[in-house]
Order: sequence, then structure tokens, then C-alpha cells
Amino acid sequence: MRYKCVVSYDGANYHGFQVQGAPNTIQNELEKALAIIHKKHVTVYPSGRTDAGVHALGQVFHFNSDIDMKDANMQNALNSRLPQDIYIKNVEHVDLNFHARFSSISKRYEYLIDIGEYNPLLIRYRYYYAHPLNISLMQEVAKSFIGEHDFRSFTKNHHLENTLRTIYDCSLVQEGTLLRFRIHGNGFMHHMVRIMVGMMMEVGKGKLTPAQIIEIQEAKNRRLAPKIAPANGLYLVEVSYE
Repeated sequence: MRYKCVVSYDGANYHGFQVQGAPNTIQNELEKALAIIHKKHVTVYPSGRTDAGVHALGQVFHFNSDIDMKDANMQNALNSRLPQDIYIKNVEHVDLNFHARFSSISKRYEYLIDIGEYNPLLIRYRYYYAHPLNISLMQEVAKSFIGEHDFRSFTKNHHLENTLRTIYDCSLVQEGTLLRFRIHGNGFMHHMVRIMVGMMMEVGKGKLTPAQIIEIQEAKNRRLAPKIAPANGLYLVEVSYE
């Protein structure tokens, strides 16, 4: 049988989600907890990986199991064996055709930029920037990302053949000193959101114009978009399915 899980985590202490040789990953902690429950190794399959320092409010993964347990009981069994900075929000039985990655239809991310006074208690959870920004121009850039575009200029992965993505909604909202960049699309590539934020910041600093961002996007050349925002401000908010 197959279980689908929604997990939230503080990524500050981890080398990302996926096991890639580093011992402290989210996947490693999840599989350690599942191994205790199952008395054997159980592999988890995420909707996608998050990088070191990136957080999640609604990451999704699935795993196969020969234990038929009530959803709430499996949730409690996992949470009782996980570190306090990882929490299973929901567990449900799903059809064997379900796949956390390949069945997803869209994702939502948020990126937090704080232009207020530096707070050492929040440094791991937002990007502090102490200099003036032209927020209205940044909001103009955010709107320009909406629609179907080739985002080859905004990904670290040079080997992808298909870099066409559809952005359903994209905005930059100011809440006091907090700038909340929200983006919802049918898929995202490695570092895509962080590069978009980094280049949007260049517009806010007055180093680029919104028109130049469109030109960079249309050029499909990563070298033209070298900036990348720090990982600590990024959150995977939600993964959606049919």
C-alpha cells in the first residue's frame, strides 16, 4: 500500500531534502523514522527536492509500506520519531498510481525579504536587506513572470531540454518591512525562484530595468542572470494534485 504525507520543516539545519551523501537531510530523517516503524529501510519519494537552508510548509512525499495502519496512527508514529524541526501535517492512503512528483500539477512558493531592522532570531528565515529598494518596479517585474515562458535564463540546471514553465500567479506584497514574493506555477527548476528573486532585487536596486529582465528571460542565457537570493528566505508552501 502507498501513503501520501504532507510535511513541514525548518531547513536551516539540513543539507536540503534529498539524500546526496550528506547525513543530515530531511529525507534521511524521514527514512530513519520509517525504518524504526517498519524494521527495514523504506524509501521516500518527494514532490521535488529543496536545497540546503530552504524551508517547507507543505512539502509532499509518498512511500510504500506493507503495514496497514490508520492514517492518524501513521502520522503519530512518524512524528514521535522525528526531530522537532520536522513535522508530518497529514497522512493518507493513496492509490498505487499516485506519485508525489509526477502526479503534482502545481506548486506554490514564497520568498521573504525584510527591509527593516536586523533581527538575529529571524536571520535563518528571511533575507535581510538594509538598503533602499524600488518596490513598485520589483512588483512590475513580478507581474511580468506570469504566463507561459521559457525560463532557461533562470535555472542552474543547464541540461534540461524543456525549460518552458507556466506561472499562474506572481506578486510582491509589502507588509510593513516585510516583502513577500509569492509565485504559483505548474513547475519550477533548480534555483529558479531564487534566481528570479535575485534578479528582481537588481531592479529594486536600480541596476536593471523591468524591460531588461524581460530581455534576459527571452535570451535564454543563464549567464545574463547571475544573481541568486539566499536559501533562507525561500519556502515551499503547497504542492497541488488533481
